[in-house]
Amino acid sequence: MKTLAWWAAILALGAGTAAASMNVEEDPSGETALLTWRHPVPWQVGTVYSHLVRTVAFAEGERELRGESVDVAIGVSPWAWLLLYGQAGALFEGRLRGAVDGEFDPGADGLLGARLNLWQIYRGVDKTSWRFTVQLAGQYAYRTGADNGAGTLAWGETLVMLPVNYHLTFARVIRNVYMGEFQSLGLYAGPAYSRLDGTWELGDVERDFEETRAVGIVGGADLWLLENLSFGVRADWFDDLSLQLAVRYRF
Repeated sequence: MKTLAWWAAILALGAGTAAASMNVEEDPSGETALLTWRHPVPWQVGTVYSHLVRTVAFAEGERELRGESVDVAIGVSPWAWLLLYGQAGALFEGRLRGAVDGEFDPGADGLLGARLNLWQIYRGVDKTSWRFTVQLAGQYAYRTGADNGAGTLAWGETLVMLPVNYHLTFARVIRNVYMGEFQSLGLYAGPAYSRLDGTWELGDVERDFEETRAVGIVGGADLWLLENLSFGVRADWFDDLSLQLAVRYRF
């Protein structure tokens, strides 16, 4: 008898739950559209500040190329293991030290790239709070500016990176009852290949240049305050140190 009563209670509870789910209705106050995207892919927006320092070679010798830019960034992940991203903004300072060494008016700045997660060690949320990922990323950037005279400076850069990423989660449902101040921390580093070349024009004279060192190291960190808000810093070393600061929000 007790067994029958127990199964009757379970069936009654299941029937009540099913009925409640069947009674779910659309919110009549919500707007409708001609087309509805019911399963949008994850995407993100952000702001990126870049400080570029590279040694470049002219026919007559080497010079130091410097640039400061601020971009608006947007990215989309059609699959969880692939990120496609782009940046657009302004180069508000650029100069060639030791050459003309001029200050430039703001110019165009843009970038297109992709990042692929190739391989990962992750034992699942119930066993570990970290994951280790091997990534492959590639991007192409183009920047241009001009001074108050007839001079213009423009260069493009192709950058390929193979970083390894260590991601540590502080906010855990099982192991941590109380959430810490941060969601998670990601650290990455790896080899990189860069091809940077451009032109400096002053009047009727045009000089071509290219960077002196193509192989370097890329490393950085991403601090996630929330599961969808991060602050990042990245350093590129190609005989000279370039820095990048970013704020990103995931939807």
